[in-house]
Amino acid sequence: MLSENEPESTRIENGLILSLGVLFIAVSLVSICALSVMLLNQQRQPGPTPQQVNPVIFIPTAAPSTALPASYYSIRFPNVLSGAGAAPVSEQIWTVTKIKYLGHELDGQRYDLATFMRVDSQDTVKAYCMNPGWDTPDIGAEYLLNAGGIFVPLQELDTDPLQRFLMIQ
Repeated sequence: MLSENEPESTRIENGLILSLGVLFIAVSLVSICALSVMLLNQQRQPGPTPQQVNPVIFIPTAAPSTALPASYYSIRFPNVLSGAGAAPVSEQIWTVTKIKYLGHELDGQRYDLATFMRVDSQDTVKAYCMNPGWDTPDIGAEYLLNAGGIFVPLQELDTDPLQRFLMIQ
């Protein structure tokens, strides 16, 4: 039943516009909901941890004309944190327990052979000298084993370096 004042094409256009309007509103609501969920998920995730502040050492370059109190000079040292993979220094220190002069042969050459014992355990290893002609350490001298398998003396004089040793595998 069509009214005489309203043609059929006008009703179809109004229905189409109404359908498009409802579709637009539905898509807008779904988009708003999706964006809200995404923003809430980002807020729930923990943020990055703050970085440690680098140490600051303030030393004046010119001598002041008047004496300053000791509290004027600010020195801050870094905090040293040990991680899960960091080994305490005592695990890396080894002592010389025995030296056999020219006790190791390698490629037709003879080298001094030293036996090392770890300070905090009974582990022992043997190593041969790397610098023939350098001074041989005394029994009980402490060495540090580095990542390359080289024993480096903990204390030595600059003028008279002590022997370095390479661990025998």
